[in-house]
Amino acid sequence: MTIEAPTTPSDAADLLADAGGSILIRGGGSKLDWGGRVEDPDLIVDTTAMSGLLTHNAADMTASVRAGTPLQALQAYLADSGQWLAIDPPAAARGATIAGLMATGDSGPSRLSYGGMRDLVIGVTLVLVDGTIARSGGHVIKNVAGYDLAKLMNGSLGTLALIAEVVLRLHPRPQSSVTVAGLADVEQAAAASAALAASPLGPSAVEWIGESQDLLVRLDGSAAHVEAASAEAITLLREHGVDADVLEPDVAASTWKSHTDAVQGRQGESVARICGLPSDLPSVAAAATRLSGDHALDVALASSPALGIHTVRFSGADARGHAAAMSDLRDHVQHQGASVLLRSRPPEVDTHLDALGEPPSTLAVLRRIKAAFDPAARLAPGRFGGWY
Repeated sequence: MTIEAPTTPSDAADLLADAGGSILIRGGGSKLDWGGRVEDPDLIVDTTAMSGLLTHNAADMTASVRAGTPLQALQAYLADSGQWLAIDPPAAARGATIAGLMATGDSGPSRLSYGGMRDLVIGVTLVLVDGTIARSGGHVIKNVAGYDLAKLMNGSLGTLALIAEVVLRLHPRPQSSVTVAGLADVEQAAAASAALAASPLGPSAVEWIGESQDLLVRLDGSAAHVEAASAEAITLLREHGVDADVLEPDVAASTWKSHTDAVQGRQGESVARICGLPSDLPSVAAAATRLSGDHALDVALASSPALGIHTVRFSGADARGHAAAMSDLRDHVQHQGASVLLRSRPPEVDTHLDALGEPPSTLAVLRRIKAAFDPAARLAPGRFGGWY
C-alpha cells in the first residue's frame, strides 16, 4: 500500500494518471467505515495537503476552497466577516473536510433551514481516475452552465472522482440564537416537530435525543425575532404536551454536545442513519426497541424529526447480534420506503452482514454512471458492496 498526498489538482491529476490498481481517496478519515469497507487499496490518496482558502467574495457571499480544508478552519476564517458555511455536522470536531462532507452527503441540525452540502456547493473541480481535470459550476450562485457534477458527487463516497476544489455559497451568521427545549416522548416529539415545521416560526434546527428525551428547537435571527419566536415556540410545544423553556447559553451548549454524541455513536456501537418521512419516527423507534430485545442489545435513538432523518445505535452482545439487528432494522424501514446507510460498526460485524443490503430501483443508472467515471472500478472498490 502506498500513501500519496498531492497539494494541487495538477499533482492529483499526475498521480492518478500514473497510478494502477485500487485507489482509496481519504480526507480527514472520519467516515472511512461508512457503507462497505475498502480493503487493502493499492494507493491511498490523502487530500489533507490540498487545504486552504482560494477566494472569498464577502459581497457575493461565496468562497472557494481546496478540498482537504477542515470545516472548522473555514468557519474560523469566515467568522471575521460575519459569515459562515451553513452546515454543522457532528464530524466537524473530528477534522471533517469540505470534500469529505460533500462525498458523504453529511450534514447537521442546520440542514432544516439551510439545506445540506448539495445545496451549498455551486462549483466543483474534480480529478477523474484517468487524470482528467473536470470543472462544473462557477463563482456565482445563479450559475446554470454545464452538467451539475457537484450534486452527482454528493454521497458518492469517493467512488466516482477525487474532489479537488469546491466553490461554496455562504450565509450571514445569525445575530442571535436561542435553544428552546423540553422533555418529549417519541409520539410527542413527532407531533410537535410536525407542528413546528408547519408553523411560520422557521426554526433553524429541531432535534430529539431519545436517551434523555430532550426535544431541542434552535431559533436564529435578530434579537427581536428570536425573543418573539421563542415565546411562540414554547406555547406551541406546550400545546403538544412538551413543557418547554429557553435554555441558558451554557446549558444549551452542553445539551447540543450531548446531541452530537448521540448522533455519532461510541466505540463498539453499530450506527445506522435512516432517511424517510418525518412521520416514520414512532415506527422506527418501536422497531429499534423490539429488535434490541430480540437480539439482547442496548439501543439508542436520535432524530431530526422534522427532516425524517433518524439515527439508531446498537451496542452490547456480539457481532452476530449487531448484524442481525441491523439487517432486521433495514428490512423494516426499507419496507416503509426509507433508505438506510450503515455507518460506524465493529469490523467483525461485516463478517455477518451485507453493509449495503438490497440495491435500489435505480441500480442500472448507478452502474452506468460508475462505468462512465470509473470503468475499471478502481476507486473505493467495495464501498457500495455488490451494487457496483
